[in-house]
Amino acid sequence: MEQTNDKQKNLERIKKNISNSHTYFRDNAKRYHEARKFIFKTTISQSQRDLLQQLSRPEVEFNILEAYVSRLLGEFSKHEPSIEVTASEGIPIEPETIGTVEGHLRHIIYESSKESFAYEVYKDLLSGGYSVAKVWTDYQNPMSFNQQIFLARVFDPTLTGFDPMARDSHKGDGQYAFEVYPMTEEDFNLQFPKSDSTKFRFLKVSDSGQIDGFSWSYKDAKNTSIVLVADYYEKTKKKTKIVQLANGRVLTAKDYEKLQQYWIEQQFIEQIPAIIGDPRTTILERICRYRVIENEILDYLETDYTYLPYVFFDGNSVMLTDDEVNNQYQMTRPCIYQAKGVQEMTNYAGQTICNAMENLIQHKFIIMKEALPQEKDYLEALTDIQRSNTIIVNAYSENNPDKPIPTPIREVQNIPLPPEVTAAFQMTAPMTQTILGSYASNLGKNDNDLSGKAVIESSSVGNAASMPYIVGYLAGLSQVGIICVDLMPKYLKGKRTIPVISKDGTKNKQGINQPNMPQLDYDENAIHVNISAGVNFQVQKTQSMATIVSLMQASQEFAEFMNSPAGLPILLDNIECYGADRLRLASEEWLQQKQQMQQQAQQMQQQQQQSDPAFIRAQAEMLKVQNTAEKDKVEQQLAIAQLAIDKEKADANILLAEARVNQAQIDSAVKLEESNTSLHRHALDSATKLAEIQSREHRANVETSVATHKARLDTHHAHLATHELHHRIQQAAKKVDAGIKED
Repeated sequence: MEQTNDKQKNLERIKKNISNSHTYFRDNAKRYHEARKFIFKTTISQSQRDLLQQLSRPEVEFNILEAYVSRLLGEFSKHEPSIEVTASEGIPIEPETIGTVEGHLRHIIYESSKESFAYEVYKDLLSGGYSVAKVWTDYQNPMSFNQQIFLARVFDPTLTGFDPMARDSHKGDGQYAFEVYPMTEEDFNLQFPKSDSTKFRFLKVSDSGQIDGFSWSYKDAKNTSIVLVADYYEKTKKKTKIVQLANGRVLTAKDYEKLQQYWIEQQFIEQIPAIIGDPRTTILERICRYRVIENEILDYLETDYTYLPYVFFDGNSVMLTDDEVNNQYQMTRPCIYQAKGVQEMTNYAGQTICNAMENLIQHKFIIMKEALPQEKDYLEALTDIQRSNTIIVNAYSENNPDKPIPTPIREVQNIPLPPEVTAAFQMTAPMTQTILGSYASNLGKNDNDLSGKAVIESSSVGNAASMPYIVGYLAGLSQVGIICVDLMPKYLKGKRTIPVISKDGTKNKQGINQPNMPQLDYDENAIHVNISAGVNFQVQKTQSMATIVSLMQASQEFAEFMNSPAGLPILLDNIECYGADRLRLASEEWLQQKQQMQQQAQQMQQQQQQSDPAFIRAQAEMLKVQNTAEKDKVEQQLAIAQLAIDKEKADANILLAEARVNQAQIDSAVKLEESNTSLHRHALDSATKLAEIQSREHRANVETSVATHKARLDTHHAHLATHELHHRIQQAAKKVDAGIKED
């Protein structure tokens, strides 16, 4: 009963958190859908469309915003993030392990990008203001025992939620995160047969029985019963004792005990690293997963995740304060948020122009009735204006030839639109560029006004205007990298071979957890991940190429270096053209062939020179000169050596004289020492003899004392025996006296 109450309390708490998060982010989710519909579907709302129908105006629109978003997406598609993995301070990790982790992380991101992960996430940021990604683990395939780390964008970012108290850009510092996914009642019953779906209310979306605008079960527009299932991840905190080892590693006390046991079982010769300092207590976080519906917790799992698996990608949001309640809230904004008014003005001006075009007067001439000719051919010239013919009219009235007809024919003049309308329509494009900070849509209009460098620089300006969204994307991607690196030692266990991608894009296979190979056994928080913007934007490559070309023109040495085997790969990396990848491969083969040809040419040249008589004579003369030089050098070295020997002899004679003087002094000192030693020896002999005499006397005294003491003991024993005998005689005498008295 108590366990049931706990589950019910947890269910109510989880549902409350989901409802609060949904309410907190509801305006952002609404803005997300409205902005994406405004950009990609239609820029005319239903109310505007109804008004146009009432005014009988054309329902035309002029979307000038999608092109801006598409240009940024096209530029982003060339982007390759720069990934850097380093060890934490004071934690020893092998460089091979660092390289393997970095390469496998690059592979995970690359595989997800093949499924348009990066492209779709960035599209969410630009068009909706935010996005959400998920990191999870699963088996490689249904018949595998090896687990793998996966990364993907969630199906609908607006169906996810985070702790409103989270403050980091990626919201990883919050206490919980969740994803809600809808299921039809039939699918729900198949996947969760133990749950009873008949208890669900299935309210309509327009009904008022929803919880803060959030309903766990409802009927959609097609009257289909929909059940919402939530995967809810929550942090749990636990106090744990940790220890630091002599090699810098930090483990929990339980893990250290397991390490000791493993050390003993494996019978390692080396000693296990000792604990330095005193253990301390810290608080570690673990992630628990709840799968919940409206009235039940379907599943509960304690994961070994350290971080929440859902990552929030922030576009360019701002924190605002509600003046009424002084409460802060986050407002996410798509990149076109400030340009919606310009788009609507563009539509309105264009609709006005189109309406005027629809209402243009089709008549060409105004003719007096009396001026109409009666001849059929003349009338056809007036009615069929597409046919080339001469228009003839009457200048005088047929009834009265003397009466002229004033202005018998004149052209119809259309009333022009006010110039403000066309000016407004024309100014919307530059106004949009100003608002969005993009100046690339009008590049190259006039080749006389813009040079190639100006086009490149203006493209860079437009790209820089979107950098807040790049920053938000990289912040979320860095959190994704941290989660993946944390999961690697937990799920990439045993002897395995994992795919890695090097910094230059080379794909390889790397063995792990094997002898003489990287060991993925590092601790939590032992590795840092930093992901920054790469330099592989197409415009940036164009700038780099222009810089390299200008430097090659300015410096002949730099040009020679760039054309060398060392500089040519750098030059090719900045080329964006069809077949660039094949060009790089072909250049590598060409460089190898060129090097082989140079070696062969050198060998052939050497062989030809060796067979040439002039070369042989020159070589002989050179050898003769070299031998003479060597002989002179040897003689010079011998002279120098002789001088050194003479100097050493002189030094040796001086040392010999000094040694003789020192030897005489030493002999005198030795004789004096021998005399002193003889005196000491006699003194020692006398002292030894005296000590022997004293020892004999002492021994004799001791023996005498012992004999005297023994004699005294014997005398004492004799006295005791005499006393005892005397006592017995007295006792016997008393008995005799007593017997005599009785008689």
